[in-house]
Amino acid sequence: MNIGIIMAMQKEKEFFAGQLQNFETQTIALREYITGKWHKHNIIAVVCGMGKVNAAIGATHLIADFKPDLIINIGISGGLDASLNIGDFVLGTNITYHDVWCGEPYQHGQVQDMPLMYHSDDKLAAKLNMLKHGLLCCGDQFITSIDELQNIKQHFPQALAVDMESAAIAHVCFLHQIPFLCVRQISDTPGSEHHAEQYASFWDNAPKNSVKLLEQILSII
Repeated sequence: MNIGIIMAMQKEKEFFAGQLQNFETQTIALREYITGKWHKHNIIAVVCGMGKVNAAIGATHLIADFKPDLIINIGISGGLDASLNIGDFVLGTNITYHDVWCGEPYQHGQVQDMPLMYHSDDKLAAKLNMLKHGLLCCGDQFITSIDELQNIKQHFPQALAVDMESAAIAHVCFLHQIPFLCVRQISDTPGSEHHAEQYASFWDNAPKNSVKLLEQILSII
Protein backbone atom coordinates (compact mmCIF):
# COMPACT_ATOMS: atom_id res chain seq x y z
CA MET A 1 0.00 0.00 0.00
CA ASN A 2 1.14 3.55 -0.73
CA ILE A 3 0.69 5.54 2.49
CA GLY A 4 1.13 9.29 2.80
CA ILE A 5 1.98 10.61 6.26
CA ILE A 6 1.60 14.28 7.14
CA MET A 7 3.45 15.18 10.32
CA ALA A 8 3.48 18.17 12.61
CA MET A 9 7.09 18.22 13.81
CA GLN A 10 10.48 18.19 12.11
CA LYS A 11 11.78 15.94 14.90
CA GLU A 12 9.06 13.41 14.08
CA LYS A 13 10.28 13.30 10.51
CA GLU A 14 13.89 12.82 11.65
CA PHE A 15 12.97 9.88 13.90
CA PHE A 16 10.70 8.47 11.22
CA ALA A 17 13.28 8.69 8.41
CA GLY A 18 15.59 6.50 10.49
CA GLN A 19 13.02 3.70 10.30
CA LEU A 20 12.62 3.75 6.51
CA GLN A 21 14.46 1.49 4.11
CA ASN A 22 16.11 3.11 1.08
CA PHE A 23 14.61 6.51 1.80
CA GLU A 24 14.94 9.38 -0.67
CA THR A 25 13.93 13.04 -0.51
CA GLN A 26 12.20 15.36 -2.92
CA THR A 27 11.39 19.06 -2.44
CA ILE A 28 8.05 20.42 -3.68
CA ALA A 29 6.73 23.91 -2.82
CA LEU A 30 9.50 24.33 -0.22
CA ARG A 31 8.46 21.13 1.55
CA GLU A 32 10.70 18.03 1.75
CA TYR A 33 8.89 14.79 0.98
CA ILE A 34 10.58 11.57 2.17
CA THR A 35 9.87 8.29 0.40
CA GLY A 36 10.88 4.79 1.49
CA LYS A 37 9.54 1.46 2.75
CA TRP A 38 8.33 0.49 6.21
CA HIS A 39 6.30 -2.57 7.24
CA LYS A 40 5.94 -3.56 3.58
CA HIS A 41 4.28 -0.24 2.78
CA ASN A 42 5.54 2.43 0.41
CA ILE A 43 5.74 5.56 2.57
CA ILE A 44 5.65 9.24 1.63
CA ALA A 45 6.14 11.56 4.61
CA VAL A 46 6.11 15.35 4.88
CA VAL A 47 6.02 18.04 7.55
CA CYS A 48 3.42 20.40 6.13
CA GLY A 49 3.86 23.37 8.46
CA MET A 50 1.35 25.09 10.73
CA GLY A 51 -2.07 26.27 9.63
CA LYS A 52 -4.82 25.29 7.23
CA VAL A 53 -3.22 26.64 4.04
CA ASN A 54 0.10 24.86 4.64
CA ALA A 55 -1.79 21.67 5.50
CA ALA A 56 -3.95 21.82 2.37
CA ILE A 57 -0.98 22.51 0.10
CA GLY A 58 1.02 19.67 1.64
CA ALA A 59 -1.86 17.24 1.25
CA THR A 60 -2.63 18.33 -2.31
CA HIS A 61 0.96 17.85 -3.51
CA LEU A 62 1.17 14.54 -1.69
CA ILE A 63 -1.92 13.28 -3.54
CA ALA A 64 -1.04 14.75 -6.94
CA ASP A 65 2.62 13.75 -7.03
CA PHE A 66 2.69 10.47 -5.06
CA LYS A 67 -0.79 8.91 -5.50
CA PRO A 68 -1.26 7.52 -1.95
CA ASP A 69 -3.94 4.93 -1.16
CA LEU A 70 -4.27 6.39 2.35
CA ILE A 71 -3.21 9.56 4.15
CA ILE A 72 -2.40 9.54 7.86
CA ASN A 73 -2.13 12.83 9.72
CA ILE A 74 -0.31 12.64 13.03
CA GLY A 75 0.29 15.79 15.01
CA ILE A 76 -0.43 17.70 18.19
CA SER A 77 -3.56 19.27 19.66
CA GLY A 78 -4.67 21.28 22.63
CA GLY A 79 -6.93 19.27 24.92
CA LEU A 80 -10.53 20.46 25.32
CA ASP A 81 -11.83 17.61 27.46
CA ALA A 82 -11.17 16.93 31.15
CA SER A 83 -10.65 13.22 30.46
CA LEU A 84 -7.46 13.88 28.48
CA ASN A 85 -3.93 14.20 29.85
CA ILE A 86 -0.76 15.59 28.30
CA GLY A 87 0.67 12.98 25.93
CA ASP A 88 -2.62 11.16 25.33
CA PHE A 89 -3.52 10.31 21.73
CA VAL A 90 -6.92 11.09 20.22
CA LEU A 91 -8.29 9.62 17.00
CA GLY A 92 -10.45 12.08 15.09
CA THR A 93 -13.47 10.04 14.09
CA ASN A 94 -15.14 13.38 13.32
CA ILE A 95 -13.25 16.52 12.29
CA THR A 96 -14.57 20.04 11.63
CA TYR A 97 -13.52 23.69 11.45
CA HIS A 98 -14.18 25.85 14.50
CA ASP A 99 -13.42 29.16 12.74
CA VAL A 100 -15.65 28.93 9.64
CA TRP A 101 -18.99 30.71 9.25
CA CYS A 102 -20.50 30.99 5.75
CA GLY A 103 -23.90 32.28 6.87
CA GLU A 104 -27.27 30.58 6.79
CA PRO A 105 -28.35 27.95 5.84
CA TYR A 106 -24.87 26.55 6.66
CA GLN A 107 -23.88 25.46 10.13
CA HIS A 108 -21.02 26.93 12.13
CA GLY A 109 -17.88 25.18 10.92
CA GLN A 110 -19.31 24.21 7.53
CA VAL A 111 -17.70 25.46 4.32
CA GLN A 112 -20.28 26.23 1.64
CA ASP A 113 -21.42 23.07 -0.19
CA MET A 114 -19.10 20.89 1.92
CA PRO A 115 -20.04 18.59 4.82
CA LEU A 116 -19.93 19.92 8.36
CA MET A 117 -17.94 16.89 9.49
CA TYR A 118 -15.10 15.00 7.87
CA HIS A 119 -14.20 11.52 9.10
CA SER A 120 -11.31 9.16 9.64
CA ASP A 121 -11.71 5.88 7.78
CA ASP A 122 -14.18 3.72 9.75
CA LYS A 123 -12.43 0.39 9.18
CA LEU A 124 -9.01 1.72 10.20
CA ALA A 125 -10.43 3.58 13.20
CA ALA A 126 -12.02 0.33 14.42
CA LYS A 127 -8.57 -1.26 14.55
CA LEU A 128 -7.33 1.49 16.87
CA ASN A 129 -9.77 1.09 19.74
CA MET A 130 -6.93 1.54 22.25
CA LEU A 131 -7.11 5.28 21.46
CA LYS A 132 -9.76 7.76 22.58
CA HIS A 133 -12.11 8.45 19.66
CA GLY A 134 -14.05 11.66 19.12
CA LEU A 135 -14.38 15.12 17.60
CA LEU A 136 -11.42 17.31 16.64
CA CYS A 137 -11.87 21.01 15.87
CA CYS A 138 -9.50 22.87 13.57
CA GLY A 139 -8.79 26.56 12.96
CA ASP A 140 -6.07 29.11 12.30
CA GLN A 141 -5.69 30.04 15.94
CA PHE A 142 -3.34 28.92 18.68
CA ILE A 143 -5.85 28.52 21.50
CA THR A 144 -4.47 29.77 24.83
CA SER A 145 -7.32 31.28 26.84
CA ILE A 146 -10.35 29.85 28.60
CA ASP A 147 -12.60 32.26 26.65
CA GLU A 148 -11.39 30.88 23.32
CA LEU A 149 -11.84 27.34 24.59
CA GLN A 150 -15.37 28.04 25.80
CA ASN A 151 -16.30 29.63 22.47
CA ILE A 152 -15.32 26.43 20.67
CA LYS A 153 -17.16 24.31 23.22
CA GLN A 154 -20.27 26.46 22.79
CA HIS A 155 -20.50 25.40 19.15
CA PHE A 156 -19.05 21.90 19.61
CA PRO A 157 -19.70 20.61 23.16
CA GLN A 158 -18.34 17.14 22.32
CA ALA A 159 -14.97 18.42 21.05
CA LEU A 160 -11.99 16.59 22.52
CA ALA A 161 -9.15 18.66 21.07
CA VAL A 162 -8.25 21.61 18.89
CA ASP A 163 -5.53 21.96 16.22
CA MET A 164 -4.58 23.98 13.14
CA GLU A 165 -4.38 21.44 10.31
CA SER A 166 -6.61 18.37 10.63
CA ALA A 167 -9.81 19.60 8.95
CA ALA A 168 -7.90 21.12 6.03
CA ILE A 169 -6.16 17.80 5.34
CA ALA A 170 -9.44 15.90 5.78
CA HIS A 171 -11.16 18.39 3.44
CA VAL A 172 -8.56 17.76 0.70
CA CYS A 173 -8.84 13.99 1.16
CA PHE A 174 -12.64 14.23 0.94
CA LEU A 175 -12.45 16.09 -2.38
CA HIS A 176 -9.98 13.56 -3.80
CA GLN A 177 -11.81 10.57 -2.25
CA ILE A 178 -8.66 9.38 -0.45
CA PRO A 179 -9.12 7.43 2.80
CA PHE A 180 -7.88 9.43 5.77
CA LEU A 181 -6.84 8.76 9.34
CA CYS A 182 -6.13 11.50 11.88
CA VAL A 183 -4.39 10.92 15.23
CA ARG A 184 -3.43 13.79 17.51
CA GLN A 185 -1.28 13.89 20.66
CA ILE A 186 -2.39 16.24 23.44
CA SER A 187 0.32 18.84 23.99
CA ASP A 188 -1.37 21.18 26.48
CA THR A 189 -4.70 22.18 27.99
CA PRO A 190 -5.67 25.71 26.90
CA GLY A 191 -6.83 27.95 29.69
CA SER A 192 -4.96 26.10 32.43
CA GLU A 193 -2.77 28.00 34.88
CA HIS A 194 0.43 26.36 33.59
CA HIS A 195 -0.45 26.28 29.90
CA ALA A 196 2.88 27.70 28.65
CA GLU A 197 4.94 25.33 30.82
CA GLN A 198 2.86 22.35 29.64
CA TYR A 199 3.49 23.16 26.02
CA ALA A 200 7.23 23.73 26.50
CA SER A 201 7.88 20.49 28.42
CA PHE A 202 5.69 18.39 26.14
CA TRP A 203 8.29 18.42 23.36
CA ASP A 204 10.84 16.29 25.25
CA ASN A 205 9.24 12.92 24.40
CA ALA A 206 6.50 13.79 21.91
CA PRO A 207 8.31 13.00 18.63
CA LYS A 208 9.45 9.53 19.80
CA ASN A 209 5.98 8.72 21.10
CA SER A 210 4.36 9.77 17.81
CA VAL A 211 6.72 7.60 15.77
CA LYS A 212 6.11 4.62 18.08
CA LEU A 213 2.38 4.99 17.52
CA LEU A 214 2.91 5.32 13.77
CA GLU A 215 4.83 2.06 13.77
CA GLN A 216 1.98 0.39 15.62
CA ILE A 217 -0.58 1.76 13.14
CA LEU A 218 1.44 0.67 10.11
CA SER A 219 1.89 -2.80 11.53
CA ILE A 220 -1.87 -3.41 11.69
CA ILE A 221 -2.94 -1.85 8.38
